[in-house]
Amino acid sequence: MSLKPRKVDFDTTWCVLLETVKSVITYVYALCVACPEPLSDRLYVETKQFLENHVQELYQNVIQHGDESYLSQYHKYWEEYSRGSSFLNLLYGYLNTTFIKKQKYSEADLSYGGFSVESADQKLEIGELALDTWKRFMVEPLKDPIVKLLLADIKNDRMSSTVHQTVLHGVINSFVNVEEYKKKHPLQLYEEVFEAPFKLETGDFYRVEAAKLKDECNCSEFMEKVIIKLDNEDFRSRKFLHPSSYSKVTHECQQRMVADHLQFLHGECREMVRVEKRKG
Repeated sequence: MSLKPRKVDFDTTWCVLLETVKSVITYVYALCVACPEPLSDRLYVETKQFLENHVQELYQNVIQHGDESYLSQYHKYWEEYSRGSSFLNLLYGYLNTTFIKKQKYSEADLSYGGFSVESADQKLEIGELALDTWKRFMVEPLKDPIVKLLLADIKNDRMSSTVHQTVLHGVINSFVNVEEYKKKHPLQLYEEVFEAPFKLETGDFYRVEAAKLKDECNCSEFMEKVIIKLDNEDFRSRKFLHPSSYSKVTHECQQRMVADHLQFLHGECREMVRVEKRKG
């Protein structure tokens, strides 16, 4: 279903939606309390299969549009899917409470019992399962081309070209959102898939920029322009990235534009002091 606003007949749509909501709430409960044995486990397995099939269909929809449309298509389906998974989690509240949460490891188990949150027999709540399914069947197969496009668009933004801020921010932060439920290392996917290559690309970009400035400017002019570029990159981080990246990006920029050129800066400053003394 398209996310594009369109004319909708409320009565017709509500009738369909109402029956769906009633059915989900009623049948989830009925399956969880079925006799002689509850069917919670089968409900979980079938729901898991449905989510996997659904995300695989969305993946096919994304890739059929070609590389240049990956970001916009990914973002469109992510917005729809992430909201839908939140609603689905609520509708499956009884299953989550009576079946899944009872089987989850406690904080003590995870900390001292040698268990892993990602153990094969560890069941996820339906909302968490939906996010994990997106990660496995959408993020993993698309991460390389998508990150390549993200880095290219951020570079375009640095060069003052127009980019779609909402799409970039949404796609980048989806790498955070899909693992927010994790008790340990919730930012691992984001850091490995996006942040690490982004820092490398950022370092390379500002290494080149600093070399250009060093050839064109004296010490005073160099530092003035470096400060402007650092401020611009900090603003850019806040437009696109997760807050955990802000200080890391700033540090990388400072290393490439200042720390790598301390010898040049010290030499220029000494020369400026000598010139001023002669004038005095």
